[in-house]
Amino acid sequence: MLSTVATLEKLIRLNVVQGETAPGSYNLAGTDLRNADLNEADLRGVNLNGANLSGAQLVGVYFTGSDLRNADLSRANMVGAVLIVVNLEGADLNKANLSNAEFGQANLSGANLEGANLSGAYLIEANLSGARLKGAALFKVEASGSNMTGVDFSNAEMKETSFGGADFTGADLRGADLTGADLFNACLDKANLSGADLTGASLSEAMLKGANLKGANLREVNFGGVRKLTVAQLAEAKTLHNAKLGSKLLKELKKDYPHLFDKPNAA
Repeated sequence: MLSTVATLEKLIRLNVVQGETAPGSYNLAGTDLRNADLNEADLRGVNLNGANLSGAQLVGVYFTGSDLRNADLSRANMVGAVLIVVNLEGADLNKANLSNAEFGQANLSGANLEGANLSGAYLIEANLSGARLKGAALFKVEASGSNMTGVDFSNAEMKETSFGGADFTGADLRGADLTGADLFNACLDKANLSGADLTGASLSEAMLKGANLKGANLREVNFGGVRKLTVAQLAEAKTLHNAKLGSKLLKELKKDYPHLFDKPNAA
């Protein structure tokens, strides 16, 4: 991270602050910073509400505690950025590179993250309610305890993600790839998982009341201790081959829907 003085010098060169501005007290609300090079800058606690940072280079920037509500960060390069406790409500992060970024307890409610790359990012206890992540890449994301209610994850890449205890109530996960995902104790009530691939995922202790599993690939899924899941829901799945189910569900499904346990044909 750059020092506060070095950060101030960068902002002066960009003509967005004056030389007498005290380091760390910048008000950059609504500022045009398109394509700016602010790599490694110290922007902790800065007001960037409504700022235009589209296409900006923001690698490793410290945004902790900053106000980025409604900011335009589309296509920005934010690899390894630190956004802990940042307010990104309504921000546009379309196709931004957020790999390995830290979003602990950040507010991303209503944000646009369609097509964004969040692979390896930390979203522990973050609030993404109502956000749009259609087609986003979330490979190996750590997001335990996060609020994902009503999020659009359709066709998202979510392999080997960790969502323990996360709330996906009403989320759209149609066609999402959740291969090997950890959804231990997650709430998926009324979530739409139709056509999703959950091969090898863990849904141990998860809640799935009213979840749509039509056409979902549930091969080798661990359903140990799952709650609010019915035979009728599972009967609509594409496959349950080698899935780990409680004895009661397993008995009923094998009796009435034995084909679900057949080994799927190779693609």
